[in-house]
Order: sequence, then structure tokens, then C-alpha cells
Amino acid sequence: MDLRHLRYFIAVAEERHFSRAAQRLHVSQPPLSQQIQALEAELGVPLFTRGRGGVQRTAAGDALLPLARGILDAVEHAIAQTRQVGRGETGRLAVGFTGSMPFTDVMPRLLRDFRAAWPQVALDLREQPSQTQIDELLARRLDLGFIRPTASMHDDRLSTLVVQREPLLAAVHVDHPLAARPGLLLGDLRDQPFVIYSARLGSGLREQTLALCAQAGFTPRIAQEVHEMPTLIGLISAGLGVGLIAASMQRARLPFVAYLPLVDVQASTDVLLVWRRDDPQPPLRNLIALARSLSPQAASVPAATDGTDAASP
Repeated sequence: MDLRHLRYFIAVAEERHFSRAAQRLHVSQPPLSQQIQALEAELGVPLFTRGRGGVQRTAAGDALLPLARGILDAVEHAIAQTRQVGRGETGRLAVGFTGSMPFTDVMPRLLRDFRAAWPQVALDLREQPSQTQIDELLARRLDLGFIRPTASMHDDRLSTLVVQREPLLAAVHVDHPLAARPGLLLGDLRDQPFVIYSARLGSGLREQTLALCAQAGFTPRIAQEVHEMPTLIGLISAGLGVGLIAASMQRARLPFVAYLPLVDVQASTDVLLVWRRDDPQPPLRNLIALARSLSPQAASVPAATDGTDAASP
């Protein structure tokens, strides 16, 4: 028995007439009759009684009709599901992001547009530092990450894509004497206590901050170490030091913080997507293609970096 036998049987059973069934199926009547006879021979029972006014189903035909419909419905469902999975229309993606990402332009827009285009793909969102995301990706517990540059992202097993680039700003308490200036030289922060990322995170922004200060002729005095950019700003708001932050973090609107451009250095921080190079999941590929289409800044990151244009974890 094949599916064509069942389709022919259903058409005859519903039309109760071979000619009308043949027209419905766009076949000639003799092959249709032959296929029904072949099905009856295979089953060993008659499915129809033939008469001058058409055909009537036998008890066996009545029993087969709902079963045949169910079989064809299941086949159509299997075909549709398979195609949806193959096109990335269904599935699940585990997506990591650092604490600063919801304040950027790119992450909210990308996730919103992806959900609108592929609403049946479930997104499992996890807030994690960049280094943790790298580790989770390599352990295959994460499918995609929104990160700031870190040295460990340059792994042959990973692919990365820059989706946004934004300037770094100096952040100081509003009561600080420097807060009234329109901009700062980095050297103006020479004697200030710095809030900076923990060395344990492998943070690109920590290395970048240290390198920029070295270029300005000083080593920053580290007062506090943190794991996330919102925490860094929170401590500055509490008057515990100064720091360098991504421009988008102004949207956090924490009180008592002034954001000042650095007039003597052109420092920027990147937002990147990172994923396993060998991951073939269609939903992942759809999300990456969407990111490329949405961001004019989208570009592959080179295999190595000197750390002078990196950013937070």
C-alpha cells in the first residue's frame, strides 16, 4: 500500500462516484479503478459495491475511511513540521547576554525582529558575563552570545560578528569637580580612584582601560572591581570612583552620574555576536542573517586583537 492508494480511496469514498473522483484527482477513470482494485486485492476485502448510480462503501470501506484520513493528515503534518524545522521556523535557542546589552540599540531590536519573524522559535535568554558565555558556548550549553570583546573569543571553534560600535565615555559623580567640564583628557583622571572590571573575568574593557591610561602616562589607582557595567555605574553613582563606560549605558539613568567625552583618545567598544562555527541550526543561521541585515556595522572580527579596542565582559 502506498499513499496514492489512500488518496484515491478517500476521493472515491467521499464522491461515491468514480468519474467525479477521477475529475477531482485530475486522473482518468481507468487508472483510478485499477488502483482501487489493487488496494482491495491487497487488503483482501471489498471496499465498495458498484452500482448503476455510483458506488457505496462497504463496512470495510467505512472502517478504512477515518483511518486513511488520519494517516494522510499525519503525513502532511510530518512534512510541514520537517519543513518548518529545516527553515528554522521552529526550535529553541539559548542566548546569552551581558548586563549592558539591554541598553544597546542592537540587542532589543534584533530580538524583537527575530521574534516577529519566527514566533515559534523559543528564546532562552541568560544574563552572563562574556567569559561565561564563551565557556558555555564551547560546552554546547549556549547557542549564541551577545558579548563585549574578550581575548578568549579568538578561538578557532567560534565565529564572531560586530553588530554595534559605540564610543567610550568617562563617568564621574555629578559633584566631582570634573563633572562640569564639556569633555576630559584621560590624564585628568590620573589621581582618581577607578572602578574597573575584575581581572578574573578576562574583560576586554579592563585591558583597554589599562592600556589607554598607560598611553596617557599613568597607571590607574583601582578602588573597586566589578563584574558588570551596570554595577560599575552604580558604584560611581555612590561616589566610589570614576570609570570608562559604553555610551549606551547612559540609558540606565542612574542618578548622580555625569558622562563626559574623552577628547584626547578615540576609544570605542564593540557589541558582538558569538557562536560555534560548526553549529548548523537553521534558527541560529536565521538570527545571524537578520543581524547582518539590520546592522550596517556588522563585520567579522579578525582572528587576533591587540586589546586596544576591546570592552566590557
